[in-house]
Amino acid sequence: MVSDWSFVSVDMELTNSCLCDCLICPREAIVRPTGFMTEETFDTLSDKLVREGSLITFSGMGDPLFHPMVFDWIKSVRLNGGAIGIVVNPTSLHGHNSRKLVDARPNSITLSFPSLQKKIFEQLCPNISFPVALSRSMELIGLARGDVGLRIQGVLTDRNRGETEHFVSYWKGLGVPSSMVACHGRGGNLRKPGIYTPESLEIFSGRCGLFSLHTFVTWEGEVLSCCHDLTGSTRIGTLITEDVSLIAERKQGLNKKDSLPFSVCRQCDEPLRRCVLPQGSPPVGKKERNRFFREVSRSGRVFKNV
Repeated sequence: MVSDWSFVSVDMELTNSCLCDCLICPREAIVRPTGFMTEETFDTLSDKLVREGSLITFSGMGDPLFHPMVFDWIKSVRLNGGAIGIVVNPTSLHGHNSRKLVDARPNSITLSFPSLQKKIFEQLCPNISFPVALSRSMELIGLARGDVGLRIQGVLTDRNRGETEHFVSYWKGLGVPSSMVACHGRGGNLRKPGIYTPESLEIFSGRCGLFSLHTFVTWEGEVLSCCHDLTGSTRIGTLITEDVSLIAERKQGLNKKDSLPFSVCRQCDEPLRRCVLPQGSPPVGKKERNRFFREVSRSGRVFKNV
């Protein structure tokens, strides 16, 4: 049973390394250490988070499929009774990776496919051609059908406004749920021109819903405010040596203030900041958690679910 709302959903960053050069990712601004999670760190984190009942998602500032242990670790979480999701992109679905991913049986796969417009897609993801990306996505869809939950996520930028209806309709025709999320500044770190227009920061002042309902853990086991902290300056604690309850208590204390004390938050226009902390206790078990995520999604604030 999840003891605190902030551990209902946890992003576990297996690595912050990535071979892609996507325009919607501020990788060039990362100054915290780069590396890969060790087996010892994974065992410690997964043991605590599975016991907590958290939905673990392999995600973060790197490519989880770039980690050599990713498929074994998905299987490990499932074997120990945990819920595990993963966020992937078509660039990493080379060779037999789609088959290996489906065979590992995560509870859910989120495939990042920014746009169905060839020109826009190749501008946003210059490391892979649109036809190859679409072909690899189709292969994953075929392999996952009936075995693993799969959803597609696109990104609305200043270059593809108005694409949502076509995007959702296209994937729906293939029997795959999808959505498009608004591009944002990643805590003020996304500075490439012509990608998005920053929102007014005033409307996001005060407490952060993402901070309240979600926890981000780096490949080193450090808990940061969220993945948008590219420097490591918002460190809240470490799950290597500290209990979930202690980290949750610190997060509760920080979020009781009028605003979070981190400079990255003052530059943030992340839409999920708008999420309001629900009343009562966190969801008990998978069904209640999924019901909560569906309610959040219906209100226009999309979380991952399994």
